[in-house]
Amino acid sequence: MRIWSAIGLLGMLAAPGGWAQGVIRLKTGPIDPARVTRRAAPVRAGHWIVQFRDYPGPETRQELARRGVRVLQYVPDNALMVSTGRGADLEGLHVTWTGALEAADKISPNFDHDGSTAYLVVFHPDVDADRARALVAASGLDLLENPDLLPGHLLAAGAYRRLADLAARDEVAYILPASPDLLGRRKLYRCPGPITEAGPLGEYVLMGNGWSRDSAGNVALHYFFQSLTEKVDRNTAQGEIERAFAEWARYANLSFSPGQQASATRSIDILFARGLHGDSYAFDGPGGVLAHTFYPAPPNAEPIAGDMHFDADENWHVGSGVDLFSVALHEAGHALGLGHSDNPQSVMYPYYRQQTGLTSDDIAGIRALYGSSPASGGGTPAQPPAQPPAQPPQTPAQPPRGGGVPPDTVAPSLSILWPGSSMVSTSATALAVNGTASDNVGVTSVKWTTSTGSAGVAAGTSNWSATVPLLVGNNVVTFRAYDAAGNSGWRSITIVRR
Repeated sequence: MRIWSAIGLLGMLAAPGGWAQGVIRLKTGPIDPARVTRRAAPVRAGHWIVQFRDYPGPETRQELARRGVRVLQYVPDNALMVSTGRGADLEGLHVTWTGALEAADKISPNFDHDGSTAYLVVFHPDVDADRARALVAASGLDLLENPDLLPGHLLAAGAYRRLADLAARDEVAYILPASPDLLGRRKLYRCPGPITEAGPLGEYVLMGNGWSRDSAGNVALHYFFQSLTEKVDRNTAQGEIERAFAEWARYANLSFSPGQQASATRSIDILFARGLHGDSYAFDGPGGVLAHTFYPAPPNAEPIAGDMHFDADENWHVGSGVDLFSVALHEAGHALGLGHSDNPQSVMYPYYRQQTGLTSDDIAGIRALYGSSPASGGGTPAQPPAQPPAQPPQTPAQPPRGGGVPPDTVAPSLSILWPGSSMVSTSATALAVNGTASDNVGVTSVKWTTSTGSAGVAAGTSNWSATVPLLVGNNVVTFRAYDAAGNSGWRSITIVRR
């Protein structure tokens, strides 16, 4: 199941653009304290979700700190992820529910249970890095080094069955699929996630509320350029960011228009700045965090709601490198109320990749908040937007449970039988790989590409084999099975040539 398509299962809670009050929105499914979906638990030592009757403002958070409770993240609606070393006294704070994330809450619904072998493991922000590494190693998974990961993120590989024990550890916040870019160890740029006045959101959070609708049921927003990058022509930079806004409005019931002044109501201010720049999230210079964005109101108050800040020290480009459009497209999703997606091909995946437009996963997410654009008629692109070379195409979305699956929209299933690991080391100049592929309308071909620029077609289809040439170092090899309808499914392995 894909993350955004799972939203359809929550339709009983509210119509698009609205949610039942008090529901805690996790990617794996809602926790509804009013319906007693699980029992409340006393807050002892460890990591806990604490939900309040109303939004936990500064006074509440200061009182929690005074009582020895550390606030880590905001969790929609009206909840905080906290940690405490000795339990907590929450008397008098209007708490409506407390509970810990269970192991099932921490494993992404996006995993292929039979074929997933590479994982992005996210730890709570207060967990020591050495402790995190020790827990992954103790679970029987292999650690894969990548210098570009966010703090608290680790890359691991191994059998899917090992995830349940790792997820059961209190220190683990969430586990999601690792993208081919992460496995390929190419230079990556990371997004720390959307920011609220009460703290950032965790990777386990589905999304926020989004902007409220006006009396006519529409969402009309303004944007205002406070400053622009000096690295790109001013008109070009402005045009790239406006193009990102237009891409979201193309598919959802949204409209954007230029604003007349900064800090206006229902206005997204765009700012390029260096270091400390007026909020609590200083930029770190070239090669680090590219941008950060504040969620809409609620939970953020005006005038910061929806504002997008970019690091002026980055080497901004158009169409390559640190691509302004791709970053703005991702950050605009946060400004509209979306969190991160677990789909590695999605614009809203936690690590940026060069994009030409939204994927069906992103479109499903924004429509869950605002409904479809009248102009789009509820349609989506006939095929995913073009991606950079050597990237696996996006797997088509799964329908809501209970719905039929048209026979020409099912992605082929592909398995790699040999080698039997997602990461292999060899001194050979080439390696033989074989596997199987199946599809309801038949597999027509299996093709492969490598991160080093090679490509080819495997021999056979339902049972296929290929000899892949290797260069010294890491070779990320992606195999893709295609059916007669043009759908595809894929698997990747990393082969290290010594």
